[in-house]
Amino acid sequence: MINRYSLRLSRKWSPTILASAEEVEGMRRDGYVIDELLNRVPSWLPACLVRPLCRLQDAWQWLRLF
Repeated sequence: MINRYSLRLSRKWSPTILASAEEVEGMRRDGYVIDELLNRVPSWLPACLVRPLCRLQDAWQWLRLF
């Protein structure tokens, strides 16, 4: 399954990549720091709506399993 990850190259550079779990494990063995991205929040969204948006995204991901 292809997931979205953040590849940390430096303090300033963290591009988003699409990769499988096997590819990520290989990159981690090579010494790269990779974090899985679970939710995406736009910068313009008011703080009071961040939590509901993340919960909505989590529910959507859970529903896609079935």
